[in-house]
Amino acid sequence: MTDAFAPAHITGFFAVRPDPDPMKAGSVGCGFCLEKGVTASIKQDTDELAIKFNNEPIKFPTVEWVIEKLLGPEPQITVDLKCDIPLGFGFGVSGAAALSSAFAIRSEFDLEMDMTQLAAVAHVAEVVNRTGMGDVAGQCAGGMAIRTEPGAPGLGTVEHISVKSMKISWVCLGEISTASVLDNESTMQAVNRAGERALKLLIKDPGVENFMSLSKEFAVETGLISLRAFKAVEAVEANGGMASMAMLGDTVFALGGADVLSGFGKVDSCRISINGARRF
Repeated sequence: MTDAFAPAHITGFFAVRPDPDPMKAGSVGCGFCLEKGVTASIKQDTDELAIKFNNEPIKFPTVEWVIEKLLGPEPQITVDLKCDIPLGFGFGVSGAAALSSAFAIRSEFDLEMDMTQLAAVAHVAEVVNRTGMGDVAGQCAGGMAIRTEPGAPGLGTVEHISVKSMKISWVCLGEISTASVLDNESTMQAVNRAGERALKLLIKDPGVENFMSLSKEFAVETGLISLRAFKAVEAVEANGGMASMAMLGDTVFALGGADVLSGFGKVDSCRISINGARRF
């Protein structure tokens, strides 16, 4: 059995830059990794492909795409995914699952591929399956990273923002389908306008506070933030903290002032991870 880990990733703002080549397609923007995430374990103990998510069987097209790309059709393995972050709430779990699976498969089968090549497979899996456009790049980089050029690791470009392993808190209010947002033309026009503007402003002043401020402006300007999430952000700000919405999920994340989030639901927290995806 071989294990690998990929961190959860929260994006504060983004803009999609499409390309016919999924290796070159992706998003620019900024986000950060968490110490929580997805651990993938590979077992060769079955006569068919099985994927489990926290011990429950699951259909996971993005992960299936990675497995078949690396091992060919009808792979006979069990991929056991352990995740301490909820799926569908804006934590980049699909990307983390794809990336950790790729790293674990490489070790289990001794594939002649380096980490960048494996990450490129995970990135393309996300793009093709419409589950994400930039999480994998951030999850490989670790810490807080500005995605300045789109594309798979090795083609895209990231720049790190110096950040300590500070505590981030969040409350999950509801799920959002990434594909439903990516496929809405009018929404994406607003997203891309606001995201490109935020990117330029963050590059001029690359800091955590500016990132948080720009992320809130992006969430409001695009109309992606729900009324309840907006009220939660305002409550955090009134309590001396900074907050915004995780893209893409109806989740509010906060830096400081998070005590008030308990009035909106169950609060969870962990520290920013300085390290990216890795094998154990």
